[in-house]
Amino acid sequence: MFIPSKGRCRSMKYPVTAITLLTLALALALGAAGCMGAPDLIRVGEEENGSTVTIASGGQVVITLPYDTITGSQWRTDLSDGLVITDEQTAPGRQEWTVETLSTGTFTFRASLTGTWDPESMAEKRFILTIRAV
Repeated sequence: MFIPSKGRCRSMKYPVTAITLLTLALALALGAAGCMGAPDLIRVGEEENGSTVTIASGGQVVITLPYDTITGSQWRTDLSDGLVITDEQTAPGRQEWTVETLSTGTFTFRASLTGTWDPESMAEKRFILTIRAV
């Protein structure tokens, strides 16, 4: 009858435990890194005027701005290179744009509220958002 020694049994347990702990630690580290990364989608409104948001490269920023439908004014946009509008919605009292980053970097979204035929220099309001893609 063969009875293994205590040392032999313990030495076989440790490698399995070490591998299990190492795998668990790696999984936790990767999970934490993903949670701490920049978001893929951010929603902003008029209250973020003049601010900077950080988003994952290739992520989207949804910008919603109010306007007065009675005056006939509308928002005109100007984007820096590296940004593209992928969707635009207009509803009574608000305009909304979905802006996507094309690469990493710092970009600017500008909008001016003007009358239909007025030049941008006569804007009633201006909105500027800096978008940092990481």
